[in-house]
Amino acid sequence: MNARLPFIVVLAVATAITTAKGTAEIVYPPYLAGYGYALTVIGFLTSLFAVMQLASRVPVGVAYRTERAKRQYALALVTFGLTTSGFAFANGQPVPVVALSLLHGFAFGALGTLGLALAIDVSGGQRAGWSMAWYTAAISTGYALGSLIGGWLADVIGIPSTFGVIGLLPILAALAVLALPRLEGAPLEHDRGKGLAGLLQASRRLDSRVWLAVVIVIYINVLWDSLDTFFPVFAPSIGMSLAIVGVLRAVKSGAGIFIRFVVPVLLTVVDYRLLATFAVFAAAAGMIVLPLSTAVVVMVPIFIVLGCARGVLRATSAATIAELRREGRDVGLASGVYNAGLDIGSIIGPTIGGAVANVFGIAPMFQIVAVGSLVAWLAVALSTPKTRAASGLGRERSYHSVSSHAADHER
Repeated sequence: MNARLPFIVVLAVATAITTAKGTAEIVYPPYLAGYGYALTVIGFLTSLFAVMQLASRVPVGVAYRTERAKRQYALALVTFGLTTSGFAFANGQPVPVVALSLLHGFAFGALGTLGLALAIDVSGGQRAGWSMAWYTAAISTGYALGSLIGGWLADVIGIPSTFGVIGLLPILAALAVLALPRLEGAPLEHDRGKGLAGLLQASRRLDSRVWLAVVIVIYINVLWDSLDTFFPVFAPSIGMSLAIVGVLRAVKSGAGIFIRFVVPVLLTVVDYRLLATFAVFAAAAGMIVLPLSTAVVVMVPIFIVLGCARGVLRATSAATIAELRREGRDVGLASGVYNAGLDIGSIIGPTIGGAVANVFGIAPMFQIVAVGSLVAWLAVALSTPKTRAASGLGRERSYHSVSSHAADHER
């Protein structure tokens, strides 16, 4: 089998997962509304997805082993597919809907953790920035496809049937995963042990660079979830229609997808750590200047910068995790903790944004959240020699450059 084919399969599976998830996100609220669920209940049930995703991250990461990753990933895919299709047969009954929502969220969280670790393993940790740029591009592409497919399918075949059909996609993807060649685990620096004791031992040994990556994904989700939640409220106050808001969000998403495909090219000339640092400051700057103008022609480039910054940071923060594999470190637990950071950012972003906006107003909130998040990132980035090097803020270069990744890959 071609050396790159397993990685291509993992990319295709990641796209299939987020296509199904993107579709489910489109049709889940109207599905509940169609069965008479109150808006507060719809909000609560939707929040269960994020809660269960977060609950899955670390336990699944600790359970991850390269040699059994195919079976773990396939099982999570089948569970995700069955719980997605299950809504078609639940008929809106509360007990099945709650049970399916809980399992659906847990399975999707498990897939995020397992998928990142598997992508790192099949790439061997080589050319970390390049491989993670493609992996995060696959995820983003799936969400875009899901948004398009979800609405169209719901109009054509109805919402329950849309759940039933789209749930088949991850089940089919499980067959592709099982067809992958046998994977060999890299020797780890330490044995993780088993059970709670193993989890505690592994957590104590977690590399400081993992926490830097976690802070980055918390950073971007706090910024973006605050923006996505409150910009539609802010826009009418400055004379902007919701149609324009939708266009700006589409521009931001499109920029994020585009930059993920450009990042592999950029990494041939720029170290991914420096690219990430630039993106952190660009994201904060974009949020700070956002409320200073009401002109759409000014908003468009700001949203392009924000979308590109997020795309870069998702790719480069994942590359930080991928680097650990080259050193024989535990990418399973690291992937779980990293993905938990995404969930935490999504949960606290709107909460912090709402609290700040309630006191200072929405426009200052964008600026306060940006500055506060940037300060938190700097505190972690400057905390140790490893994190200073990993963030591009230190002089130590104890890690391989992008060019050396390419050379190792060719060898």
